[in-house]
Amino acid sequence: MGNEVEDICEYLATSHGIRESYVLVRHIKLFLETESAFTPELGIKIWKSHIHPDYPYHFETSHHIHTPTQAGPYYPSRTVAQSERQAIDQALASITGFLNGAIQSGHQPADDWLVPNEDF
Repeated sequence: MGNEVEDICEYLATSHGIRESYVLVRHIKLFLETESAFTPELGIKIWKSHIHPDYPYHFETSHHIHTPTQAGPYYPSRTVAQSERQAIDQALASITGFLNGAIQSGHQPADDWLVPNEDF
């Protein structure tokens, strides 16, 4: 599949009339392991693009995190990576850092900490 994705990315990058494009590489469904019995479901989409040649992978998560220790939901500002694995790691870190931090602070985890991403 890797070569097919790269072929399509190159084709779209050279096609007239297309300003930018993203090709879905992977859609992941997982359940997070936390420091409590809370195991929320999370989705991650990994996209590939030629927009940033050094960072061809992009991610988005099915949810944003908003724990009691935060003023508002966290929306990652950097969603690009050099590899697919790095994109997955960054996506997970954008959720788990705040999630585990709130649990360690003594808060009881709740489903409403995960705010659905309307664009997912």
